[in-house]
Amino acid sequence: MLAQPKPFAPRLNWRLLLGLLMSVGIVALVVLNRAWLLEALGLARGAQLRWLAAALGVILASYMVSGQVFRVALRRQGHRLGTLRAWMTALVAIMISQSMPAGGVGSYAFLVSAFRRRGVSPGETTLVATLEMLSYSLAMVLIALFSLAYLGFRTFSTGVSGAAIVAPLLLGLAMIGGLILGALVLTRSPAALAACLRRLQPLAAKISRRARARAWPGHAAARVAHGRALLAANWRTLAVLVGIQLAALCGHSFAMLLILLSLGVHASFAVVLAAFGAALVTSLLNVLPGGGGTIETILAAVLGFLAVGPAAVPAAVIFRLLNFWLLLPLAAAAYAWLARGNGAAR
Repeated sequence: MLAQPKPFAPRLNWRLLLGLLMSVGIVALVVLNRAWLLEALGLARGAQLRWLAAALGVILASYMVSGQVFRVALRRQGHRLGTLRAWMTALVAIMISQSMPAGGVGSYAFLVSAFRRRGVSPGETTLVATLEMLSYSLAMVLIALFSLAYLGFRTFSTGVSGAAIVAPLLLGLAMIGGLILGALVLTRSPAALAACLRRLQPLAAKISRRARARAWPGHAAARVAHGRALLAANWRTLAVLVGIQLAALCGHSFAMLLILLSLGVHASFAVVLAAFGAALVTSLLNVLPGGGGTIETILAAVLGFLAVGPAAVPAAVIFRLLNFWLLLPLAAAAYAWLARGNGAAR
C-alpha cells in the first residue's frame, strides 16, 4: 500500500516576515508622522550643524557600544562576531523593539534568526538574548534611580513642584520593581517553585492547554532552575554587560548635551542624563509604535523643569530625529545585509 503524501505545511519564515514588518512599519511611521518630521527638520535647520553632526556621530558610536554586548556574550560561548556585524545587529534589534507593538518579541525573533545563521545553537542564543535583556534592564534601573534622585534634589532645592514628572517615573520604576519581585520568586528552590505553580495551575490551565498536564509545574520549575544556573554561572559576564549598557546609554545622553549646545544652551551632563533616564523608564508605559510622542514629551518636560528654557522642546524633537527617525532607513539596510549574510561564527 502506497504511503499517503504528507499534507503541505508551509514553514513560517521569520526572516521574511520581519523584513516585511520592518518595511511596512517604516513606511507607516513616516507617513503617519510626516508633519512632525517636517517640523523636526525645520527645527534642526535652525541649529548649528557642526554640533548636530557630532551628536549624530555619538549616537552611532553608542549603538556600536551596544553591539559589544553581543560580542562579549557570544565570545563567552565560544563564538566570534565582527564589530560591524555586532553594531548592525544591535541597531536593528533596538529599532525593531521601538518600531512596533510587542517589539521585544520581534527583536528576540530577529536575534534568534541572525545568530542561528552564524552557527549559534538555540540554547546559546537564548542565553545571549537573556543576558542582553537583563543587562539593559539593570543599566536602565541604575540611570532611572539617578534620574529620580536628581529630580527629587532639584524639587527640594528650588521649591518647584515636579510631581507631574516624578509620578510617571515612579510608576515606571514600580513596573520594574514588579519584575524584580517576580525574579525573586523564581529564585526559590525547584520544589518550592513547583508547589507555587501547582497552586496557580487552575488559572494557567485556562490560559494554556499545556498547563493542564499534571507534570507541568515540575517541568516548568526544572526549566527555571536550569536557566537560573546558567545565569549564576555567567554573573561576571552579566556585570561586564551592565557596564557596556551604561556606557551606551550615557553616550546617548551626551548626544543630547551636544544638541543643546547646537541650540546655544549650556547644560551639565547630570541634567541630560536625568532627562534621558526619565524618558527611558516612562517609555515602558507606552504601547504606541515609534514612541508615539511620549519620549519627546517626557524629554521636553524634564529639560524644561531643569531650567533648560525654551530650547527644551526643539532639543527633545531633534534628539528623537537623530536617535530614531533618521536611523530607520539605515536599520532597514542593515537588516537586509544581515539577512543575506551566511557563515558560521568561529
